[in-house]
Amino acid sequence: MQKRPRYGQYCPLSMAAEILGTRWTLLLLRELLEGSTQFNDIARGVPLVSRSMLSQRLKELEAAGLITREAQGPGKPTHYRLTEAGQSLGPIVRGVAEWGQEWIDTEPSLEDVDTDFLMWDVRRNLRLPESLGSPFVLHFHFPDGPDGKTNHWLVVENGEIDVCYIDPGHDVDVFIEAGVKDFTRVWMGWLSITQAQEEGRLYVDGPPRLTRDVPEWLGLSSVSNIAKRPPEQRVLRFG
Repeated sequence: MQKRPRYGQYCPLSMAAEILGTRWTLLLLRELLEGSTQFNDIARGVPLVSRSMLSQRLKELEAAGLITREAQGPGKPTHYRLTEAGQSLGPIVRGVAEWGQEWIDTEPSLEDVDTDFLMWDVRRNLRLPESLGSPFVLHFHFPDGPDGKTNHWLVVENGEIDVCYIDPGHDVDVFIEAGVKDFTRVWMGWLSITQAQEEGRLYVDGPPRLTRDVPEWLGLSSVSNIAKRPPEQRVLRFG
């Protein structure tokens, strides 16, 4: 395992930064805090990290005492679980996310929308009523999405929600169409669903009993309730 660089200071902040400050680490902790335990599920929440780098970071978190690795036997999946020390980072990781939501300007954020992660985030924040039939299928269409990623299906069946990039062959219950950036604006709470629909930036089709409650069951991002600072107060990312 590659040795991490050190700051050479005794203070707790510098020592914590040596563990938490490497690339991808906070995002992996976010996925673990959100409930992902298997390698492939963690990877789907951080789609741009290579599998070798993900494996290395997980080993580092295990060595640091932030996660444990539970292998249940040959042919069975390995589960990564947060230790008490890892769980205690929840308010810190959320605090960093809330700071970014409040202070970072929106346009640089919209430059890096990844539809794979966007759909994975939607998946874990859905608040669908239990009365829905099974399977229940949501079809998202992004006309300006990258090649091969203009269509996504969320399939809810037997209490599980899966993200599909190929038509699963089920009847669609609700169809949602929007530009990638416009849907991200809605998802992050920067644009209301109602306003997006009124302005023709978001189209929802399906039975009225389902479509009229979209603002309730779509869920939105976990930080969508954090208001943005006025444009003149916002900060920009490096680069």
